[in-house]
Amino acid sequence: MSLPERRRKQPQQISGWPRWGTVGRFREAAQSTLLFPLIRSGYTLEVRGRENLRGVKQPCLIVSNHNMHLDWSMVLRALPRSFRRRTMVAAAATDIFGNRWRAFTGKLLGNAFAFEKGGSGVRESLEQTQALLDSGWNVLIFPEGKLTVCGPLQPFKSGIGWIAARSEAEIVPMRVDVLRPGLFEGARFPRFRGRARVSIGKPLVIERGAAHDDSARRLEQAVRDA
Repeated sequence: MSLPERRRKQPQQISGWPRWGTVGRFREAAQSTLLFPLIRSGYTLEVRGRENLRGVKQPCLIVSNHNMHLDWSMVLRALPRSFRRRTMVAAAATDIFGNRWRAFTGKLLGNAFAFEKGGSGVRESLEQTQALLDSGWNVLIFPEGKLTVCGPLQPFKSGIGWIAARSEAEIVPMRVDVLRPGLFEGARFPRFRGRARVSIGKPLVIERGAAHDDSARRLEQAVRDA
């Protein structure tokens, strides 16, 4: 697929209300009182590498593997409040945004926006992601392009290389490891809570004009090394 040239423009077809100040304040409260306690009920979470966020300039691009249904919430919980409140989550347009209720809760609790994983819609999703970065928002994205429950890291799609090679933003690699599956990943009751670890790697910047495939492989290795 031929990827588009960068265009500095405001995001289109992304709901504006999740970024309203009042909604953001509600989201912070709901995450602290509902979402994160829900995660703790199913998993104990260990976070490593927070020191790697010192000095990272926002907006930044956050890339992570995708091996849990609620790994996005674990990544958000691992981030400092100053990062979390300015972060939007790229969510699968067909899976999350294919259902109105999931789309609404994703926008409300995760500041999510729809990202097309295939077809002609990928072009617009890449441009929208770049536009969000340009307008001052951090973006959390899962470049594998699919969920592999408790599975190994899959190759990153070249689209993440397109974004990285055209962005001035720093890139923060993060990795979620399932040390013991919990209730949200199919474990049956009763059993101990699952265990997970979020590792934050050293930030990096991809040189402008770098090849998309090479950039994607470099980011994939950074996530593996986190």
